[in-house]
Amino acid sequence: MILHYLKIAWRNILKYKTQSIISVMGLAIGFTAFSFTLSWIRYEMSYDSHNPDADRIYRVAIVNEKEIGGLGKQVPDPLGNYLKSHFPEIEAATMVGTNEYFMRDSLVSSFSLQTDTSFFKVFYPEVKMQFPDPLPENGISLITSSFYDKLKDRGTPDSLLMDYKIIPEKNKHSNVAYEIINIRPYKMPSEKHSPWAFYSKSAYIRVYPQTDINLLQQKLDSIQVEDSMQDIMSYKLIPLRKVHYIMPNEKANIQFEHLRIFAAMSLLVILCSLFNYLMLFVNRIKIRSRVLALRQVNGASHKQLILLLFCEFLFILLLSLFVGGILSELLSHSFIKLSQIEAFKTYFIREIFLYAGGLVLLSALVSLVPMIYFMRKGVHENIQPAPHDGIIKNGFTATTIGIQLIIGTLLIFATSIFLSQYLFLNQSDAGFDRHRVVHMDMRLLREPVSLSEVKSIAGVEDAIYFPVTFLPRTISSRMSFRLNKGTPDEREQEFEVFPVETPGFFDFFHIKVLEGRAIKEEEVNVCVMNQTARKLFGKESPIGKKLDEIRIIVGVIPDLYIDSPLVPVFPTLYYSTINNRYSYEDKNTIVYRYAEGSGARVQELLEELARGKDNFVYNKIGFYDMDEVYKEYTRSERYLLILLSIMTGVAILIAVFGIYSMITLSCNQRRKEIAIRKVNGARAKEILAMFFKQYAFITVLSCIIAFPVGALIMQRWLEQYTRRIALEWWLFAGVFLLIALIVFGSILFRVLKAAGENPAEVVKSE
Repeated sequence: MILHYLKIAWRNILKYKTQSIISVMGLAIGFTAFSFTLSWIRYEMSYDSHNPDADRIYRVAIVNEKEIGGLGKQVPDPLGNYLKSHFPEIEAATMVGTNEYFMRDSLVSSFSLQTDTSFFKVFYPEVKMQFPDPLPENGISLITSSFYDKLKDRGTPDSLLMDYKIIPEKNKHSNVAYEIINIRPYKMPSEKHSPWAFYSKSAYIRVYPQTDINLLQQKLDSIQVEDSMQDIMSYKLIPLRKVHYIMPNEKANIQFEHLRIFAAMSLLVILCSLFNYLMLFVNRIKIRSRVLALRQVNGASHKQLILLLFCEFLFILLLSLFVGGILSELLSHSFIKLSQIEAFKTYFIREIFLYAGGLVLLSALVSLVPMIYFMRKGVHENIQPAPHDGIIKNGFTATTIGIQLIIGTLLIFATSIFLSQYLFLNQSDAGFDRHRVVHMDMRLLREPVSLSEVKSIAGVEDAIYFPVTFLPRTISSRMSFRLNKGTPDEREQEFEVFPVETPGFFDFFHIKVLEGRAIKEEEVNVCVMNQTARKLFGKESPIGKKLDEIRIIVGVIPDLYIDSPLVPVFPTLYYSTINNRYSYEDKNTIVYRYAEGSGARVQELLEELARGKDNFVYNKIGFYDMDEVYKEYTRSERYLLILLSIMTGVAILIAVFGIYSMITLSCNQRRKEIAIRKVNGARAKEILAMFFKQYAFITVLSCIIAFPVGALIMQRWLEQYTRRIALEWWLFAGVFLLIALIVFGSILFRVLKAAGENPAEVVKSE
């Protein structure tokens, strides 16, 4: 019997092949995207799940508003010992530095950690390690057995391997994955400064069982250490298993928050496909109502008819999952490359089967509703259905089309906002002209290329010495000054400071002076500030004011956006490099502007020039195109925009074919009505208006629902950026016109075709 039902299902699929193909492909694409994305999210959230004590281990991050998420990854070097000695709730604390390590005489890279003797006490206390006290000056190197074997297979000399001590293997799916651990005694980078001034590692702690984490967090909110050269410091505790997505790797292609957005959009596409197929399925039941009623008359039970219909519904669903499995296999390599997931293929297979089972169960429950509704109707009602009146002649069809249009409108609106914001961040004025500008870092060269030599290169339009890392940003220097001295509003204010070549810096980057003037050549003890700093002075002009005994403000320039757009702009001062520690003694960093289309050629000539000074220049010069560096800040947005565009296209395609299918069905059912109207003088535009009236109502209602929801979601998303677009009226109008064009374009062709038929032929065929 089941085989017979499957044959009937296959014949119906062939009978409605266009609609069936759209349903299958929509469900398959939505399922593939959703399963990949949810697998990715689950993978990100499963870091360190192998550690049974993960709920007692925390990363300690310093609060820093100049970092993405407001948390700094590196903390003062003495923090680990300080926490262990001052907080009795903490069982152990360790400082960890991570980097990719290359063995000498080998091309094998590894997960390498630089840490202290407390590492295993924090993460794996079951591993009993004994270390000499004091540690040898060169420290102790530990290596896992599998990595030891890998090095042996690569031919690494035993003389190098004998210095390593073998340690137990641990799961690499960890925030502190290791293959090599270097235990080093702590050495002060400089005796001139407090050790609290140096940030080189991350801090992890292990708390005792039953510790009140909220109380410990309150204690860490305000720490002040005498003679630390620090103000009151605030730290946050990040659970070990959440570290990977709360403090994400900067090299990640898509950030965790964007993953969740894409997962939601993928789920919407699945729902859109499911409602589309459910709509087609219900209308097929209506078309076949007489056949099904006759089966009842001839003895078929309700159970048999439900099984017949369920087989057909399940056939399409399983077919879509099969196609989705093929797509998953074809796209798995690209997905792994994008997600940077290091997992066995069985992980993804298991996840796909899990989500497929959930989708089948959900769909089966949903599909039973129209089947049971049909069975509750009498045989007479199914054979001769009662006529419907009103604008919307089929409530279920109108509802499902409305849901598809709401989803499509929401996706188009969201994608439009994403695209507008992405273009705004990358193409709008950032306060300085970064286009065709390259930062040339020559600090590793024995003899750097001079400024005059750079300017002499064909294709270089201008160049200046640039003693600080402006873009890309790797350092941040700050100073505190007292504002409003002698007044009730006197306060300590921290400024970010940039030493710059003057006046070349302002001329080279085409920076406008908004108030006052720029710094003159050879001028010392003066500075200009950005607009954010200017706001601290209110209506009073800062020009001519002294920040301290020697520094005078002479001008105001726009905010220069050199950080990620997720990081707020800090009050900033720019002052001359003359007579300060950023002097041009080395002159090993230069920025130059190249002529259009000559970037690659200029870089080749500069490398060739450098080779004439240094026989081994390979990878010793860093070339950083400021446009490319800035675009990297929005890499996650770029990938998300591509993925959302695909999902939006699929959702709209599904909605278009759903509307076209319903119009086709409606025209076929109302052929005689259309023919009679034409005989009585109705013109094609009047027949079009008859159909447009129904779908215009659905379209307007869908937009009324989708726009507020979309605006609320996207406004919250935009609030995270320091620069953002405004949700102007034309965005809403443009999306509405596009949706209306899509809907009425889907209707136009089919209705005109029905209206153009010969009434006499239609009446005779009926």
